[in-house]
Amino acid sequence: MIRSDSCAPEKATAMCVALGYLAEERGLDSAGLAMATTRPTTELTRSPVVSRRDTTAGGWRIIKGPGRFRTVWNKEYGAALNEAPAAIGHTRWATQGGTGMLANASPLQVGQLIGTHNGDVDAWRLQRAFDLPKTVGDTDTEAVFQALDSEGGVIAPTLAVLEAVVGRAALVWTDRRWPGLMMLARTAVSPLAVTVDTDGNMYWASNPGWFPRAARAAGVTLKRDGIWLMPEGTLLLVDFSSGQPTRAGMYDFTATARAKDDRLASLVAYRGFSKKDEMADRAGVAHVTLPAPRPAVTDDWRTPGPADSDDWRTPLWMTA
Repeated sequence: MIRSDSCAPEKATAMCVALGYLAEERGLDSAGLAMATTRPTTELTRSPVVSRRDTTAGGWRIIKGPGRFRTVWNKEYGAALNEAPAAIGHTRWATQGGTGMLANASPLQVGQLIGTHNGDVDAWRLQRAFDLPKTVGDTDTEAVFQALDSEGGVIAPTLAVLEAVVGRAALVWTDRRWPGLMMLARTAVSPLAVTVDTDGNMYWASNPGWFPRAARAAGVTLKRDGIWLMPEGTLLLVDFSSGQPTRAGMYDFTATARAKDDRLASLVAYRGFSKKDEMADRAGVAHVTLPAPRPAVTDDWRTPGPADSDDWRTPLWMTA
């Protein structure tokens, strides 16, 4: 959520919390919410990935924990959310990294970035391409944000990292080197939807069907021009430094998926979608798909396949 200063905060807060409850259908392993505590700050720090349940970092308060959103969210946080000019929420269905480490739960702080990721990507490709350090946790999310943080740029370097991502990814993050900017990006398959209410508050989510349901629960009226399904290969920059969400730029890049991402799209990307919304999103599919890796020919059935293939290392049901 990015809040508009032109209205009372309670309805946008209620909408944000309602989206958190609805997002439980996308994952029950952990949940969290990062809330901007002040107008953006340029404070620089190199603290590690946040592994505490409630902490502050560079003008943001990050609350997270194991289990579903309703077990992490507490009404006592409502006052802080009312004052937050922006908030980034997440629910997790673990695909990489165990559920017992809080460092694997989002939102993550990685270098100057605070953000979330919905999807599953090849972390090893990013580690190899950008010479990344060892991660604190075990997730591909951390590797994505390490690469974005290490490149240290808003547009061209960011697009270079997004083009290097192979797999499913919907990403939302802020970078404290460029305070007041929220970055939303969709690579391949993983959906990302955006809407605005009549008071000017902006919201995003993994399922466009959540917006009208959350709006009814929160007493919010959405704008008549509806809901935008972000196309694959899109980076959207939103400026919230003035107290109003304002589009600061939108850029295209080439999104790349793996063969298994296309196979699993109905299960992992469109779970909970109406058939109408799924068809609308599929109509805009524009990613490149890498061919499925061929298993190595070996005399020993115990020898794994080629080192540049991740399929043999993790059973398919675990990477869903």
